[in-house]
Amino acid sequence: MTAEPLIGLQIGAISFVDEGVDLIDTLADKAGVTALFVATQAFDRGVQGRQIQGRPYPGHGPSEFDEDHWGGSYVTQHAEHYRGTVLQPYRAADRDVDGFDVLANVLPKARERGLQTYSFVLENSHSGLAKYVPNWSKVLQLDAWGRTDSYACVRNPDYIAWWLSLVEDQVRHYELDGMMFGSERNGPLGNVLEDGGFARDGRPYCFCPHCVAAGERRGIDSRRAADGYVKLYELARGGDDPAAPGDSSLVRFLRLLLTYPEIMAWEQLWHEGYEELQKRVYGAVKFLAPDVQVGWHVWHHNTFSPLYRAQMDYTRIRQYADFVKPVMYNNCAGYRLHHHISAWRRSIFREIDEQTVYDLFRQSLGYDEAMPFADLPANGLSTDYVRRETARTVRAVDRQVRVYPGLDVNVPTPAHVKQTGPDEIAASLTTALDAGADGVILSRKYSEMDLGNLEAIGSTLRRRRQPSA
Repeated sequence: MTAEPLIGLQIGAISFVDEGVDLIDTLADKAGVTALFVATQAFDRGVQGRQIQGRPYPGHGPSEFDEDHWGGSYVTQHAEHYRGTVLQPYRAADRDVDGFDVLANVLPKARERGLQTYSFVLENSHSGLAKYVPNWSKVLQLDAWGRTDSYACVRNPDYIAWWLSLVEDQVRHYELDGMMFGSERNGPLGNVLEDGGFARDGRPYCFCPHCVAAGERRGIDSRRAADGYVKLYELARGGDDPAAPGDSSLVRFLRLLLTYPEIMAWEQLWHEGYEELQKRVYGAVKFLAPDVQVGWHVWHHNTFSPLYRAQMDYTRIRQYADFVKPVMYNNCAGYRLHHHISAWRRSIFREIDEQTVYDLFRQSLGYDEAMPFADLPANGLSTDYVRRETARTVRAVDRQVRVYPGLDVNVPTPAHVKQTGPDEIAASLTTALDAGADGVILSRKYSEMDLGNLEAIGSTLRRRRQPSA
């Protein structure tokens, strides 16, 4: 008999404060949820807090916006685990959840209803809220000009120790079924070419002493790498002075890579540091609790950027994962992809029209979403995108790890962008499971989700369980 699929749902602490832990009954009964992915560490409103301002009321919980959001940990922390780092425990000071330990409150009820509980920890700190954490400024990256950057360095020993401390703290003190680690940032090359994306700036990094030392061990000239990135930054913003007038921005970009091969070497160096952090998190959890499942939230960029796709190699990732959650938010994907393509065009495809760049990307990434580029935000991407990306991931992991696609349930976007409806989420669920997924994770967070869409999940699952006529 085929195993029942995991139906996960991402949820923040405030939803249990607002609606009580008996909310678990509603999620299980109406939406068929079998696993809670509880956001326990985040500075990002993407997984914590109520519905963001300006978006429709989802039909449950308070309608008031929670303005007092600080981010941090939403569980009880134990100082003895953090002695090896300058970064100490940092409890979220959000007024509405002050003193509420989300795991301590949720775990008993989840166990009673037979639901699994995963801790979802998010490394994102582009909101700027990490600045309130004492000593955070001591773990930040340096950019190519030697200036302190707004993100922590994945090679900084204190930053690594802090994450390992946080993981040990949770695994030792809570009976978890699993942990999911999320991080939404890329290396210096992608960051420059994409102008940082929605929430970042496009500066190249990291040239701190830890990264410079790692580069030297690999024989990379850090000074040349920094010089090359400064020139790339200027080119991507149209401020370079081409030696041969008339050469396109793409030709000048390729010439720069040939002149400064250190650009690509430094990009790979950064990604290796990020991957090493993931491996250490995985190994720490498995050392402490071998049965706790460890998996990765794989950023939406994986379906937008050929560069990021090339780096996120599932044949490697499967060696340090029990599951992966590739983001496949098809409704908001049109809006996000439109922004992404526009950024690449402004940087190195300035002489090429946006439609051509879009067609190049979609065909090289393997999904057939032919349409006028301007229509992307309003149309979104189809469920065929979900099918292809699910099938691709399943093939790549070779059934060595589980695949739980992240599905778009009311991910906030401007009013002109395609919104999630019951038919869309039912079709995405059906498509993902038929394509071989071991389950799905409903995303981004429950406090944004319309109850009608969640009920569509439950009714679709019940229909799938009915025997064929």
